[in-house]
Amino acid sequence: MVAAIIVLYYPDVARLARLLYSVTSQVNHIIIIDNTETTSEKLPALFECYKNYITYIPQIMNIGLAEAHNVGIDICARKGYSHVLLLDQDSTLSPNMVHNLLHAESILLDSGKKIAGISPQIIDENTGALPCVCRYVWFTAHRIGKTMLCNISQQTDTIISSGALIRISALQVIGVMRGDLFIDHVDTEWALRSQYYGYMCYCAPSAILYHRIGDATRNIFGKNIFLHSNIRHYYQLRNEVYLVRTNTMGLQWRAYILPRILYHFVLFLFLSDNYYITSQMLFKAVCDGITGKLGKSMLPVRY
Repeated sequence: MVAAIIVLYYPDVARLARLLYSVTSQVNHIIIIDNTETTSEKLPALFECYKNYITYIPQIMNIGLAEAHNVGIDICARKGYSHVLLLDQDSTLSPNMVHNLLHAESILLDSGKKIAGISPQIIDENTGALPCVCRYVWFTAHRIGKTMLCNISQQTDTIISSGALIRISALQVIGVMRGDLFIDHVDTEWALRSQYYGYMCYCAPSAILYHRIGDATRNIFGKNIFLHSNIRHYYQLRNEVYLVRTNTMGLQWRAYILPRILYHFVLFLFLSDNYYITSQMLFKAVCDGITGKLGKSMLPVRY
């Protein structure tokens, strides 16, 4: 039995309606954790159409993506579901996506693999790009492109949380998401921690998820850069600085991310509209990462 966990934060109602339409027939139940700080007049009407499928839990505060996932995971474990399907509000499932993930997982389990999670092939709706299967090899990340051309599931060192199908039994060994990371690198940390416990993540190209990555993109020297808000850049940099000292991340990822910390500092500053404000935020991110000051940031709204 599969339950979907959808995390909301000021959702676009039309996009959310599209997501619900695509997922309802593919899972046994849907648990919605709403991190929006205010109530919405439009959501109750939308949920009324799916009242037999949805458990809606408004937080009336932003508890973070990781902790919202954990709230949903706890409910699913207590209700006896075998799998959770993590989803962002900006995703849309292709037909039979969950079936294809379960089928791919069954093949891997029959071959003796210890599976942490299995993800679909993700198509970015902004650019049409296919985020690749990624394997970290010391100071580089080997990316396997065009996985849609292959029907064989491929091992990956990290997965995007949206679309990830995870067995409850694996979570009981590996543990749930790290709530103190709040949002960025939550999925990366969990995937690499799973390897520490002998479990691996896979991508199943036969399963397709349409997803919007980042708020926008900018082409810099021929490479598409996914852009986020300044506060997201804070979380990304802070968590990188913190996790580079964490043993469960593995030596190869840590060797890869260490030089990218400086790269991200310079990149985020270069992309900023206000160098003074952004530089303050980035220096705070580095300091908080070094001192282990995690959780929800208390940065002023202007950041």
